[in-house]
Amino acid sequence: MFCRKCGEENPENAMFCRNCGEKLKEDVKKAEVIDTPVGTNNQRTHTAHQTTTTTSSTSKDNDWTTCCICIVAVFIIFGILGLIFR
Repeated sequence: MFCRKCGEENPENAMFCRNCGEKLKEDVKKAEVIDTPVGTNNQRTHTAHQTTTTTSSTSKDNDWTTCCICIVAVFIIFGILGLIFR
């Protein structure tokens, strides 16, 4: 494995470059496995292994809300200026 920073050849299992100290491998986050019961009270409960990935829609929702508020504020400002400078 070659270092991206200095080009030094390092062993395949090395975490850091032996020449410059640059981190060679990025930490890979694996999906968390959760046991989830499947079924209703009348049925026998089975356990299913499911992999979960987390995605954050909160950031997207906040961006959309902020955009809408800004657009409304611009219309209000133009409305007030229109009334003042008639």
